[in-house]
Amino acid sequence: MCKFFKWMRYSIPFSLFLGILFTPACDTPTTRQLTEVFVAAASDLIKVSIPLGRAAEALGIKITFSFGPSGQLEQQIRHGAPYDVYLPAARTYAESLQRDGLAEGEVLVYALGRLVAWSNTLHLNSLADLRKANVDRIAMANPQYAPYGFAAQQALQAAGLWQALQPKLIYADSVSHAFQMAETGNADVALIAIALVRDSDRPFLVIDPKLYSPIEQAALVLRSSQNPQASKAFLEFLKGNEAREILRAYGFGNP
Repeated sequence: MCKFFKWMRYSIPFSLFLGILFTPACDTPTTRQLTEVFVAAASDLIKVSIPLGRAAEALGIKITFSFGPSGQLEQQIRHGAPYDVYLPAARTYAESLQRDGLAEGEVLVYALGRLVAWSNTLHLNSLADLRKANVDRIAMANPQYAPYGFAAQQALQAAGLWQALQPKLIYADSVSHAFQMAETGNADVALIAIALVRDSDRPFLVIDPKLYSPIEQAALVLRSSQNPQASKAFLEFLKGNEAREILRAYGFGNP
């Protein structure tokens, strides 16, 4: 068993890894010549990670993603999780690790996330529609450790809806979990990342970015990285035109 999976099995509660997507971490005949880079990534990157990972292979890099709330991933890193790169949905989490000497190099902000309201059954014209009787449950990521949850809280507060909607709010573990709740009918609406629903056949309401602080998608090479050169090359790739075009296709903005 590979070292990374041994660490996961014995060092992290299984509940933290629900919804995590991994590409194979052990050497195979098709990946042996690629340098493996383990990336702790915010959950809004689940879908865009697929084309990003494929494009990175042209650089000789095999990206293995692990997804979760940005704050929880930061804590895993502090407790010794063997990641090479950290991709939170907030600059502040990356800067915290940098201040504490856990980073190699500077924090890169490579994209801006966008908040939307999405429903599998309803059509929303404005945030005020969330007050309607046919909206009973609203899913959002926990604002204590998920940047999209914090942005959703800010947006509802700025719109004057936060207090009125309290009885309807359901806190999910991550932004992808909030999406799953609305997708499966466990919530009527989800306040989530546009990157998770850009390819959906359901309409979504883009929330005015003036209502919340910028969602800065950040990247950081970790000091504990076993492949620092490949990790730095991946960050350079994120700054380039190819990655920017991929991110734009999933609704991310330029920093």
